[in-house]
Amino acid sequence: MKKIINYVAAAAMTVGGFALASSVRADDTAGQKVGNAVDNTKNAAKDAKGNWENGRVHTLLGQITNDALTKGGLDNMASHFNDADRDRIKPWLNDKNNKAALDQLDGRIAQFQLDWKAKYNQDFKIRKDDVVFGNPMFTIAQGEIGKDAQLAGEKLPAADPTHPVTGGDKNLEKGRNVAIVTVAASHGAPELKVPLIHELPDMWKIDVPDSVDGKTFYTSVFKHLTMVDEDKANWPADVNDAYRMVTHHVLMGILNTDDTTHGAAAAPGAGTAKPLDQK
Repeated sequence: MKKIINYVAAAAMTVGGFALASSVRADDTAGQKVGNAVDNTKNAAKDAKGNWENGRVHTLLGQITNDALTKGGLDNMASHFNDADRDRIKPWLNDKNNKAALDQLDGRIAQFQLDWKAKYNQDFKIRKDDVVFGNPMFTIAQGEIGKDAQLAGEKLPAADPTHPVTGGDKNLEKGRNVAIVTVAASHGAPELKVPLIHELPDMWKIDVPDSVDGKTFYTSVFKHLTMVDEDKANWPADVNDAYRMVTHHVLMGILNTDDTTHGAAAAPGAGTAKPLDQK
């Protein structure tokens, strides 16, 4: 009889042990599920923020390209540049002594618009920036100065708020959000990397090279618009692809990047329309 009682007790302890172990594993599983849910929520929030910021970059690209193809639009283009770049570039654009040169650019833009409408039966105006720039030709990498060293160091100098070059209006202090827009080689133009800086209150700005002043900016944009227009025989059939091509050249003009591979550069008579102040 005592043996039977001992067997029953042992069995109860064994069953209880299994129950306890099962309970612990269940608790662990529940905890993991909660942890995974938290991680998924964080990742979803991070992805949503990234997508939101990418959308804002697309809007910036659309605005600055539309400005480039609008008469008198250079000043609006410069409004999308970093503080220090605006201060350096805008005075030349607003100098009355440069009106004749700017009027010549307006003439080039007018001709471009006529050629565009003849090809695509519509005015040049990017309205669906998500469709135009949400394309593998444009990729965006976002980061933070002092945290994403490789990204920030690719095109931006090291942050130093006390330095007269990297501090102040250049907005390169530690913690500042930055981004690089990579435009893939396409339509005969080379790959291009465009550095962006996040500026208060809450917007992306292009970080233009310090070597680009107002006259250089004007001359470079004029050159690239001429290059694209004189190559109109090779414009893509798809209008959105054509918008990408023009944006590529507008950005090259802003960064004063030369393009020696584009078909227009080698075509007979290409580049004959020059700014008034360029010999």
